[in-house]
Amino acid sequence: MIVNQDNLLVVALENDELDKFLVGEPFYFFETKDDNGDPQNVVVSFDLLILPYWREIRDPLFPKRFADALLRMQKTYPDTNRAIYMAHRWIWYYQSCLSEKRMKPAGLCTDIFEIDLTSVASVLKDKLETNKADLITDTRWAGAVWNSKNGLWDPLVRTAIGVRDKLGGPDFVPSNV
Repeated sequence: MIVNQDNLLVVALENDELDKFLVGEPFYFFETKDDNGDPQNVVVSFDLLILPYWREIRDPLFPKRFADALLRMQKTYPDTNRAIYMAHRWIWYYQSCLSEKRMKPAGLCTDIFEIDLTSVASVLKDKLETNKADLITDTRWAGAVWNSKNGLWDPLVRTAIGVRDKLGGPDFVPSNV
C-alpha cells in the first residue's frame, strides 16, 4: 500500500490505530515544514487532516473514536509522559478550535465536531498527578530547559489551566500543583 502524508489519518482509522496517529508514532508522524519538535504536529495535523476529513466524510463515529483514542493512548502507550503530553496538545488545540468557532462563526473551525472530553480529562488529571515526579525531570519538547525549570510539569499545568480558564474546556488541572 502506498501511503502519503494526505492519507495518514485515513490509514490510522482503517487500521484502528488513531491513538498511534495522535501520539505521533513514526509511521503516523505528519511531516510539516516547521520547527516544531513535538512527537506529532498537532495544529497542522488537525487543520490539514482532521478538519478536512470531518468536513468531507462527516463520519458520525469519528468524534467518539477521537476521544477513545485519546483515552487508549493514555492507558496503553509505553511512554507515559509522551502520551500525557500529546493528550494535552490535542485537547488544547481542539478547545482552541471550539473557542474560535464561538468567536468567529464563519472562521476555519465553523463546522468542527463537538464532543464531551470530560472522561479524557479525568484520566489525564489522574495521570498528571501520578506522574508528577517523572514529568518534572522530563526535559523533552515543552519541558526543555529554555522553557521550564520543572521539565514538562510546568508547561502541562499552564496548558491545563488555560484550557479550563481561558478556553472553557474540561478541567484536568492536577490537584497537586
